[in-house]
Amino acid sequence: MKKHLSILFFALISINGISQEELTVPIDSLPFDAIISSTFGGKRIKYYGDIKLNLNQAFFENWISGGESSFSGFCNLNYHFNYSDRKGWVWYSYITYSVGGNKISNNKLKKADDRFELNTQLGKQINNYWNYSVNLNLRTQLFPGYRYYSIDNVTKQEKQSQFFSPAIFQLGLGWYYKQNKDTWINLSPITSRLIIVNSAYTRDLAEGKKYFGVKRGENYELYLGAAINGFKKFILMQNVTMESKFNIYTNFLKEMKNVDFELNTAIKMKVNNRLSSNFIIHLLYDDDLISDLQIRQLFGVGFDIYL
Repeated sequence: MKKHLSILFFALISINGISQEELTVPIDSLPFDAIISSTFGGKRIKYYGDIKLNLNQAFFENWISGGESSFSGFCNLNYHFNYSDRKGWVWYSYITYSVGGNKISNNKLKKADDRFELNTQLGKQINNYWNYSVNLNLRTQLFPGYRYYSIDNVTKQEKQSQFFSPAIFQLGLGWYYKQNKDTWINLSPITSRLIIVNSAYTRDLAEGKKYFGVKRGENYELYLGAAINGFKKFILMQNVTMESKFNIYTNFLKEMKNVDFELNTAIKMKVNNRLSSNFIIHLLYDDDLISDLQIRQLFGVGFDIYL
């Protein structure tokens, strides 16, 4: 775990500027879900989203120096919903889904990405920046995942995951700080975590083995712990930004020294309102799912569609 602590440190220092500021700032500078002055006269609702498409293609025929034709494509959907009222209640939700595939020569089309996440948070404001909060997070996939292997030079596949297997629910109680739309952090000292799987994957497990942290013959595992998650956006230069989201979780019931963490960093280079380039590095360590560091890296030039 020591080799991963530097990543946690980076995640924590990325949420900078979290200091007590004067509460007499101009109302126009407050974040969208700040306490609403009577001058706004009622409720506020805001919803928005975007779709990003990235395509990569190569074709070779009778090319003497060699090469294999290939095609890959990725699609990412992000959608946000914000609500706040004059009594200080705020509700923030977002859905993100990323899916992709690749095909090399005459091989089958294989999944390259499949990640669905729903995050919804209800808060009651304490002041312009702090809220009491209840946060619910769901992560799963939509399509089956396969492990590919060869026997006698014949490619075989074995299904090892599917929709809601696993599905990870995380429900936390605590406090939420939002300096502005580019800096926020959620502190949840009481957080339950539920991992759900299809019992078909655990029915024939060997004694002592687990499937995504779930024991043989079971279809769920429940944990209780604490969590910290946050977001920070940096402007690196004109039309180039870096966005980092992180989540840290520790289990109170067993093995507290094993800290699960996730760090998702995207560097976005905007060409114009429709064309952009993205570099994504996604790190995940969760010893309930797998005892090794998971790495997901994507790079592409794509088209942006605003919803």
